[in-house]
Amino acid sequence: MYQKFSSSFIFILICIFFVNASANPSEAPPKKWPCDQVYNPKLNLGAIWQGPPIDDALKNWWKDDDIIEYVNLLSDPVLKEEDGLRIIEEFAKKHTYFGLIKKRDQKDKLVFLFAGLYQKAKDRRSRQYSGIIKFVERQNSFRKAIGQASKLIRKYRKDKLDIKDQRFVDASSKLEWNTRVFDQRTRLTEYICEEPVFNTQRLGYQSRKIYSYIQ
Repeated sequence: MYQKFSSSFIFILICIFFVNASANPSEAPPKKWPCDQVYNPKLNLGAIWQGPPIDDALKNWWKDDDIIEYVNLLSDPVLKEEDGLRIIEEFAKKHTYFGLIKKRDQKDKLVFLFAGLYQKAKDRRSRQYSGIIKFVERQNSFRKAIGQASKLIRKYRKDKLDIKDQRFVDASSKLEWNTRVFDQRTRLTEYICEEPVFNTQRLGYQSRKIYSYIQ
């Protein structure tokens, strides 16, 4: 139960973190990139999609209410892969006769579906990378605060200031607080860095499933 709560809590924190992030990450990586993954805020369409061009679909997919509904369903970050595949299969069958013969518009509908999913994933990746950069900047501010408090405590000790002196107490409290927050946030690094990976993997299996119907 604790593990389930902990995982849910981490997921909520990450969601809040990325929702509040800007959607315009820098082209160049920050000086201290915390992730093992190579810094790449853009999705490589060619590596994900083997189907027809989606330029027109990117401009128009949102005009179809049915496609919007399915894009939103498939963009759910907690959607299981098997459920995502089932939803795509359901969508494809809607554009057949009795589930056997493809309707004329099936290919276009599927391309529009992928275009919507790609746009959503692309925007999400931008927010994720911006969020990671903000995370790094915030960690740097905590690191500086820890250094300043440590320096002050060393000075007070050198001056033989009583540890009960309010100045010493305040500096110790700041050091303890910033160190605790820094350590807690550091433990989130792995989860935050994995989010863009999961985002790409999700779009990958969705694109393969969609493409299987239009080959």
